[in-house]
Parts: sequence; structure tokens; C-alpha cells
Amino acid sequence: MHGPMGESTYTKSANNLVRHIQSNTPIKDSLFEHAQLYFETSDKDKQTCFEFQKKIKSIEDSLQAANKKTKTIINENLNAAQLLLKKERTRQQQICTLRYKKVKALCTLLLALTEADNWQKTQVYSAKLLGTLQLLSPGEGAKVAHQNQRFKPAYKGVIALRLLDKLLIEKKIDLQYINDRYQKKLRYPEQKSGLTLFQRDVAIPVLIAAIFQDVGLMHPKAQKILTGEDGSLDEFRVLDREERLALLKINHEHTLDFITNGLGMEQYIGNSKQERTDFVRNQEEKLNFTRTLLIDAIKPKLGVGDLIKIPQIYASVIFSSKQSHNFLDLPKAGMVINRAAERGSISKVFAECLLSIVGHFPQGYGITYIPKDNDMQDMERYEYAIVTELNPADPYIPRCRVATRNLTFISGGHTNSVNMESNLYFSTAKKKLEKVNPARLEEILRKLASNFEERKTLDLIPSYWNPYGFFCYKKLQNLWNKA
Repeated sequence: MHGPMGESTYTKSANNLVRHIQSNTPIKDSLFEHAQLYFETSDKDKQTCFEFQKKIKSIEDSLQAANKKTKTIINENLNAAQLLLKKERTRQQQICTLRYKKVKALCTLLLALTEADNWQKTQVYSAKLLGTLQLLSPGEGAKVAHQNQRFKPAYKGVIALRLLDKLLIEKKIDLQYINDRYQKKLRYPEQKSGLTLFQRDVAIPVLIAAIFQDVGLMHPKAQKILTGEDGSLDEFRVLDREERLALLKINHEHTLDFITNGLGMEQYIGNSKQERTDFVRNQEEKLNFTRTLLIDAIKPKLGVGDLIKIPQIYASVIFSSKQSHNFLDLPKAGMVINRAAERGSISKVFAECLLSIVGHFPQGYGITYIPKDNDMQDMERYEYAIVTELNPADPYIPRCRVATRNLTFISGGHTNSVNMESNLYFSTAKKKLEKVNPARLEEILRKLASNFEERKTLDLIPSYWNPYGFFCYKKLQNLWNKA
């Protein structure tokens, strides 16, 4: 391979993004850990306020029956109790505000990594992050379910935004809140430092809904179902119907609670009464929009909730946490979306828009293909490539960055389209190499596979390759620069 293993600056940014969303840290500093702490303390916090209110009510009742001599003392007690309640509410609000600031900062970072000053660059930026997230996942191994679970929220958020953009361009979104804030010429920021109205009021709420769609699973009731009373059960096991329905209900209820009360709204800073009124109204509308996305996503009736429901279905295949997860199955995500649309559980229009964006081969997927010689004839070998572009002209023909040339790994390969006749994922292409001497195929495999253990698990004519090991080398991580 090429040079030392490690992370490029961009890869570090992507990894940090994932860590900030969901990780297991001693200081409990990821957003999902903040949510877990909220769930663990919210009942106690509510009870604390209730007890203060109860005490205040009792003092107020005694004040009415008190004589003039004792009223002064009782008033002092009342003021003290009211002050304690105010301090407790302020404490809780400060924690809530801090959580919201962290979430907003993370969403702003995600926008910076995936959106530029125009549509074309935004597609490149988004493909880069989606591909990087995919390439950071080993795709196999004992801990793949835990790792995939962490990559999924950010991935869903990016997919949701690109789907929204596509629907807006094609004028297929019918929600006044979004349409009132969308102007094509003002969609993207002129400067990197600022956010547009659309990004602030639409993109960030969409990201919040997509990222925290399953945050309710951090609630103790949900964890009890997932891991059992003593935490010994495999949380990724197949649940029975009763457990699954109970978990869905808990997740939805407590996700809405976290969005509404655990994050709430941004707090106004300033002295203008009119500004405060306008600011609060805008924040309430943003919160209602986020809640609408989450509520509509679980309804059988098709609606705006499909903006996050469809990316969730797609990401659940790409970053599967099932025990039967197989890297080969990633291109089936499009088929899963199609079947859901045919059943009527998601919008056919939304589904078609998504597939036109992602195609059938996800960003970061390893393609094995038959190269052509100078006379455009098929060669008797295969090479490796990695899917690196969104919006393919044909969903079955991915745009890829070449990873090997003459059976040698390279860092500066060109980008090309791999058609179905050359893509070894399809049987048509595989049949072309079946006539090649097995000894020659063994030789090719020996050159491309990194070690004997890997070779033992691969077919002589592989349908795909897993680029995780390739991407571990720092020099090979900039697949989106111009070759």
C-alpha cells in the first residue's frame, strides 16, 4: 500500500463528527450520552419542581388564614420557596440551553462538511462525507453492529438534506413552512462563515429530526428491553413482536420528549420586546416543524415525514446492525426502498428521488470491474474501484474512482462510470471471466488481496471488494480530489 496508516484532516473531522453524536466516553460528552443523562434525571427534576410548587401552594394557603403578626414571617418563607423554585428552573434551563447549543454547533459543522456555495459543489461535499462514513466502517467483524449504529445518524441527516433539495428543485414538496423559506438563489451561503435562512430554519431542523430519530432508545425503559434487566442481552438480537412494538412506542414518545423538553428552543439574547416576540415565534415554528417530521414519519399516511423515514430505511441497510449483515448486500438498499414504495408505506415520488441521488451502489462501496484495453475490448482480469459520486445518470451505473491499475493499488486514479457489462456484481460480467484459467484468477487474487486470510474468504471472481483496509492509509483517503 502507500505510506503510513492514519487519518487525514478531513477523515479526522468526519470521525469527530460521529464521536460528538454517539460514543461511549468517560465524561459522557456525546449528544446521545447527554440525552441518556436527560432521560435518567428528567423525572427527578420534574419531581423537584413539583415539590417546590406544592410547598409554595401550602405556604400560600397558610398565608390566607394567618393573622397580621405571622404574615410577615410566612411571606418571607414564601419568597424563599419561590426563589428556590426559580433557581431550580434556571438550573434546568441552563442545562437544556447548553444541550441545544451543542446540537446546533454539530448541525452547523455537518452543514459545513456537506454544503458549499452552489448545488454542484454540495453534491461533491455530500458524496465525500457519505463515502468517508462508509469507508470508516469495517463492514464486518464482531463489533460491526455497534460501529454501524454510530455512523447511521449523521449519514441519515445528509441523505435527508439531499432528498429535500431534489424534491424542492422538482417542486414536489407541499409544505408551506418549507416553501416559505426556500428561494433557489438564496439556498446556499455566499460565505462559508454564515448560514442562510433556509439552512437555519429548514436544514437544521431536518438534521435534528434525522439525527435524533431514535434517541428515545437511550431511555432506561428502552434499554431494559434491548439489554435486559442486568444488561446481559445482545441489544442487536431479533426482538419478538411484543418487544418490538413496545420499543417503537417508547422510542417515539421519548424522542419527542427529548426534542421538546430536553433540547427545547434557542434562548433569545437582547432587550427588544418586538425582537424577542419574533424570535420566540420563529423558534416555536422550527420546533413544531421538527416535531411534525418525527410524528409524520411513523404514520401510515404519506407525508413530509418521509423526508426522514426514507433515509432511515436506506441507512438501516447501508449501516445494518443485523447479525446477518453482509457487505455484498449494500446495493440491495435501493431494492428495499422500491419495495416499500410499491407497498405504499412510503411515497413513490420521494423514493424515486432518493434512488436518482444515490443509485444502487452506495458511496464508498467497493466495485470490482473488467477493464478495457486500448481497442475497447474486455481484458482477462478485473480491477478495483470505489463509488465516489452522487446522481449517476443511470442508478445501475455508478461513478467510481479507480483504486488499482494493472493490479497495483494507486492513489491518483481517474473517475469513470462502470456499466453493468463490466461490473462483477452482475452475473453478465462474471460470465466473461469464467473462461479465464483459474490459476490466472488465483494470481490476480493474490496480488489484490492484502493477506492469505482475506483470500480464503473471497471468490476467484469477486462480486465486490471491501475498501476499508485501503482507506486506512492516509495517502489514499482523498478520493474526491481531481486526479
